[in-house]
Amino acid sequence: MHVDVPITLVVIGTFCVLLAVLYVLRQLLVSRSLGSFECAVLRRGHVTRREGWQNGLMRFGIERLRWYRAFSLRVRPELTIDRREILDLERTEVDAVVEGMEPHVLIEMRMSTGRAHRLLVARSAAAGLLAWLEAAPAGFMRRGTD
Repeated sequence: MHVDVPITLVVIGTFCVLLAVLYVLRQLLVSRSLGSFECAVLRRGHVTRREGWQNGLMRFGIERLRWYRAFSLRVRPELTIDRREILDLERTEVDAVVEGMEPHVLIEMRMSTGRAHRLLVARSAAAGLLAWLEAAPAGFMRRGTD
């Protein structure tokens, strides 16, 4: 039995498999790093320009937080927050949406640039994030003292 498969179909299939493998490798690279946690960020959309929550992974660094969008092939972070630019933050407890799910914390960071970032993280991740902020070397955080 001889089956003729158009070359275009083979190329498209190979391309789809390659994209899937690249996506899985990227997810493993980001999520397996120490200091990573699930985090949703309130961002403006590229097409509609409306604000909405985007899921992703946040990673602690020594001086920065790096946020990677969940469904993306991009290796670089979509958002980088420098610890030196954080002036103040507010946190608000948010009840669990689904029964059995861990309660979340809404964290609003006000930056020295005038911008604000809103993050939605699990309570345990929020504790780690706040510990990271408090563990900054003396004089490293501005905390509104300009």
